[in-house]
Amino acid sequence: MLQGLHLMGEAELGELVKLTHAKGNDYLNEDQRRRHILSWAGKVVGCSSQDPVVIERECLLWLAGHWGVQTEGLDDTDELERALRIRIADEASQYLAPVWWISCALIAAGPADAIGPKVRLLDKAASLVVPSRSARQKLSENWRAKAAEWGFDSLKQPEIQQATEQLKKAPEKADQALTLALVISLADGRLSMEEDRLVKDLGEACGKSHEECAEKIRHVNSIYWGHQVEVTPKRQVETPEGDKRVAMKAAQLTLESAGTLEGLCLEACDKVVGRADAAEEHAPKSGWQRVLGTVSGLKQFFGNKMRGDEQVNLVRLVYLSIIHQHAEAASKAEAAAAAARRTPETVLSETGTLVITREAKQQRSIKLD
Repeated sequence: MLQGLHLMGEAELGELVKLTHAKGNDYLNEDQRRRHILSWAGKVVGCSSQDPVVIERECLLWLAGHWGVQTEGLDDTDELERALRIRIADEASQYLAPVWWISCALIAAGPADAIGPKVRLLDKAASLVVPSRSARQKLSENWRAKAAEWGFDSLKQPEIQQATEQLKKAPEKADQALTLALVISLADGRLSMEEDRLVKDLGEACGKSHEECAEKIRHVNSIYWGHQVEVTPKRQVETPEGDKRVAMKAAQLTLESAGTLEGLCLEACDKVVGRADAAEEHAPKSGWQRVLGTVSGLKQFFGNKMRGDEQVNLVRLVYLSIIHQHAEAASKAEAAAAAARRTPETVLSETGTLVITREAKQQRSIKLD
């Protein structure tokens, strides 16, 4: 938790300070904001100490108690945090299953050779919601198998029928699911007529009108092709492999521009800045909103577990911190693995744990399971 808090930037810290309903904190520097946030967190869990390490431990124990995570034998704070992360990640992935299945339906309707890359792109989006490599691996294997099996018959599948029924009761979540599915389907560079028709059928099954679905397709397509032009190399001979790389890069940028990655992260942390008023819907996003998007998500999920705004806000703080830590560890592990392929030395242990180097000795060892 502490490491994740230190990975947050000014915009995120500023919005977290707002959650504490504190006044007169506009001119605090980043370190002062972190201290204020930790002090607030300590008060929420009834911690009398001002030691950040003690506050962190008490926050994790408090959250583990609310989440039903057994803490016996978890004397090490890293192991306690890991157990808590895996539990919440598993439940979050189940809660978000309808969103994933809509994307999987579009993956199934595309070319067979694009299933793998599209599943990897979906996994990238899921990584900001489910910071557990083992949990996402299970999801990816299931997505890949179902996509290969379904083809264009996904609408008849029980997973899709259940997903559309659930999303029909959650319009904002349905909108998010369709956005993500569209971006994933564009990862091979185009939206075929069959995929276009499937998006509309899925959208209508989720309670969207034909016009709303058409506008969603137009909107995402517009963002995607803008990025396609942006990332296409100038004065370079076109090749099939080069076209695939450009299409995937454009899709990744579209995930960010369409608010999908940020929104999915917010699915796990809730809408930290609150519901935007209709008048502000098209206003420029703050730094925090650019990080977390504007889509509501696990508010009800966390709300069912917690009682009181301060408790829910503390969950957001802890889970967002964990997401930051896991994302940084995963990024370093990928870089280390790439370096290991170029040199006999390695900084990864056999268990997949990120080994902290001398330069990063202040950080913790984050397991990527």
